[in-house]
Amino acid sequence: MPKVLYVDPKGLAARSGIKAGYEIIAFNDHKFIDVLDYVYADGQDEVILTFKVDSSSETRKIKIHKRRIESTLGMEFGEEIEIKPRVCRNDCVFCFVHQLPCGMRDSLYVKDDDYRLSFISGSYITCTNLSESDIQRIIDYKLSPLYVSVHATNHDVRLKLLGIKRALDIMQLLMRLTSAGIKINAQVVLVAGMNDGAILVDTLTQLHALGENILSVSVVPVGLTQHRPNLDVIKPLNKAQAQEAISIVERFYEDHPFFVYCSDEMYQLAEQSVKDYDYYGSFDQIENGVGLIAKLLYEIKEACIDLDSSLKGRIAIITGVSGAPVMKQATQIISSHATNLKFDIFTIKNKFFGESVTVSGLVTASDIIAQTSDIDFANFDLVLIPAVMLKEFEPVFLDDITLNDVEKTLKHDIIAVQNDGEAFIDALQSNLMEKIIR
Repeated sequence: MPKVLYVDPKGLAARSGIKAGYEIIAFNDHKFIDVLDYVYADGQDEVILTFKVDSSSETRKIKIHKRRIESTLGMEFGEEIEIKPRVCRNDCVFCFVHQLPCGMRDSLYVKDDDYRLSFISGSYITCTNLSESDIQRIIDYKLSPLYVSVHATNHDVRLKLLGIKRALDIMQLLMRLTSAGIKINAQVVLVAGMNDGAILVDTLTQLHALGENILSVSVVPVGLTQHRPNLDVIKPLNKAQAQEAISIVERFYEDHPFFVYCSDEMYQLAEQSVKDYDYYGSFDQIENGVGLIAKLLYEIKEACIDLDSSLKGRIAIITGVSGAPVMKQATQIISSHATNLKFDIFTIKNKFFGESVTVSGLVTASDIIAQTSDIDFANFDLVLIPAVMLKEFEPVFLDDITLNDVEKTLKHDIIAVQNDGEAFIDALQSNLMEKIIR
């Protein structure tokens, strides 16, 4: 049972007699499992705290009333209440973890499928490892929105995609959750011959029928690397298949605006332009690559209003195959406002995962180094990369090579820019102005 490490003397727990070293058993009769229990309890007007003074003492209960909104329980705990990702128990035909080569960051090999992380950070879950107590906890704590990998509402098709023999029917689960007020953003990873065509139509129709708490659905193409030993033989979507998927989704969108979208990658596979900024509504699925291009270009146009037109410089942009045409559009917009800015776009083919992988977020340091070794970056004022190439909060690429290592090899500082138009313009303006000042 979690022990209290520290009690804020001004907090409600201290005023109720709770001290460091006490063992907390439950909040409002919910067993104390992890930090979510504490955070939820701390937000309630009334908390029944079940605890023990020590492991040998009897269980006690106290009722704590919150008289002011800003009041908190004021307790701190150790690592035992941290969320340790729950491992996925599926064997999906397209599992990306199974397609990773050796030599990458250790954390990339963890198959997480945790409803708590879905609520906290927007990661997609299949819901196949949910127990009855998990489902009830989601409902009781109103853990919403959740991000769910549906893939197909047809039960047999879904089981085949997930590589398992049995699981709770996803439609029954979603009906229960949405009826309880839990909002869902769903995704369909599209695999040719498995969940496309009529199956996709049925999936969208049945998800929409669940009502307004299904906030959105994204349809994304299956991602395949060259590292697939002993895995199911599936092929990436081709141009015609991507076009068919877009046609199905856009017809559905006409009747149900802002409900379902294809990812930007699907449009690129189909060799079609993505939709305009207003098409994507509140961008509920932007982390899944839906509307990224439209949003970035729109933001760049807006940010260019404040761009210093007298700026001069030569800028190198290192990006992936999918990112290159987007950067071309973006730099054309920028150059129309500041004509003395010159851009060179260096497109990195993905040799590490295989050339069928084209997104910038999966470009590795080793590919950048290998494919730009003959470039004299001393001729550039700035060298930019998209920040999605790096680990969050740490300048390390997927192949465990640091940004500093790449800078040393290329003999130039590299600026990692967030996928945001204002951030892009600010990176140009602030860094070029700094070079002028120096």
